[in-house]
Amino acid sequence: MSKVFKRIGLPIILGSIVSWIFYYFSEYELKDVFWGTWLLTSIFFLLLINLYQKFGPTKFLTWAIGISLFLRLGLGLVTTENLLDWGYDQEPYQSGYLFKDAYSRDNQAWDLAISDQPIWAAFSNDFFTDQYGGLLALSSLIYRLFTPDAHFQINIIFFVTMINVIGILFLALGLREINKDFGFSTSSKIIILIFSFYPDAVLFSASQMREPLLLGISACLFWIVQKQEIKIWNRFALFSLFSIFLLLISLKIGIFIIFSFFIWMLFQPYRKQIKILNSNIIILPVVVIVIIALFFSYNWILEAGKWDAVLLERNSGFVQYIVSIIGSRYRLLFASLYGLFQPVLPAALIEPSKLFWKILNSLRAAGWYLLIPILMYGIVYFFREKEKIKKFEYLFIWSLSIFWIILSSIRAGGDMWDNPRYRLSFLLFIAYIVGIAFCHGWKTKDHWLTRFFIAELVFVLFFLQWYISRYTGLFENLPFFHMVFVLSIIFGIILITGIFEEIKIHKQDKRIKENSIPFQ
Repeated sequence: MSKVFKRIGLPIILGSIVSWIFYYFSEYELKDVFWGTWLLTSIFFLLLINLYQKFGPTKFLTWAIGISLFLRLGLGLVTTENLLDWGYDQEPYQSGYLFKDAYSRDNQAWDLAISDQPIWAAFSNDFFTDQYGGLLALSSLIYRLFTPDAHFQINIIFFVTMINVIGILFLALGLREINKDFGFSTSSKIIILIFSFYPDAVLFSASQMREPLLLGISACLFWIVQKQEIKIWNRFALFSLFSIFLLLISLKIGIFIIFSFFIWMLFQPYRKQIKILNSNIIILPVVVIVIIALFFSYNWILEAGKWDAVLLERNSGFVQYIVSIIGSRYRLLFASLYGLFQPVLPAALIEPSKLFWKILNSLRAAGWYLLIPILMYGIVYFFREKEKIKKFEYLFIWSLSIFWIILSSIRAGGDMWDNPRYRLSFLLFIAYIVGIAFCHGWKTKDHWLTRFFIAELVFVLFFLQWYISRYTGLFENLPFFHMVFVLSIIFGIILITGIFEEIKIHKQDKRIKENSIPFQ
């Protein structure tokens, strides 16, 4: 296959195939959607394939990108065409949208596209469905440029999907910088697989949502941070440019992601080239920025979380039952803890629902529950790691990820959709710490990793039988707080036996070390 065909011919052919498939499943005339869609898809395939060829293809990355693209576009196309039958009797589902936010924003984007107003009107108060205006403006621009005579919503799904998939490429390039002499390590492959196939990442990329854009841009920032050969001012310019895009999509989440990457830079060797970054004086402004951000965010997060917790209680008989026991004073605390486990796996498996949503929510929950034990094991990995710089770099990323997960849960007030959505925005960092920790725990057969998985399995089984009893009445169940008490005892036993095992390992290592000292 010639280089010219790979770089130009192949993207055009792929664009033609995808555009024809989109048109075939649509209700519009060929002239209204095909040619504009073909131009849009060809441009993005040209970008993806040429970037891929420039940075060096690998078999693993080819499969990861190819399957990721297929899953996202396939799910987007299938749901757009079938939610009328699979979804509930609500306007967003009947119109082919997976999320109410996507439905509202996309329809206003179309209204703006066919109006006489400029695209930057998306940032005005006239268009209220997008808090920040960035995705609304981009969606309107795509409609106006490529399908001005048809509200062809699948094109927006294609756009956010491609940004997300291009992000997979940049994540892989950044990881390759870390292991430059050895290619993709096992941990790097795990990180890429999580970023590519985490169920919520696939789901949100199959709709007109901002999260896939946040993920794609975050991956570009990751590459900028990890790439060692970029000149300082070029790095600053690229970092600033992508940061602006990120802030236009989501200001509040974007600020936190940008701040996290900026601190990550302080662990890189090239920081010594910048005088101010190579000095301890940089610590003071960073601390001040964090304190100011927390001060201004505290009341907003707390008040928003309280209101969301009230809404959660109103819509859930289970939450009403718990709050009636613990009191409304602890409503937000319970809602936040509840949100950490959303989507709740036992509930997703047992609660009555349409088949499509049962399968979808079960997969989403399973994806999150596979990560939870490894996230907990992350602090164990910190103490296991011997290399000082790598150790504290990991602790920083782990701490930020845990902080963001907890903050997301407080802000979302236990909501089944908002908790995972806010969490998803930080997926790159979460995937990074999970990939490294799991690879270490698996290779060393660390007993703590096994114990965390056992503890979660016990948790799931207990609540699974609780939900089965609640919805079927097949057997009598323990009262909720009695069950929590029993679980606490089991978790305590797992923890204590783990500590004893750790003491035993420490003594064995000490004995081996003493026996290895040569006789003098």
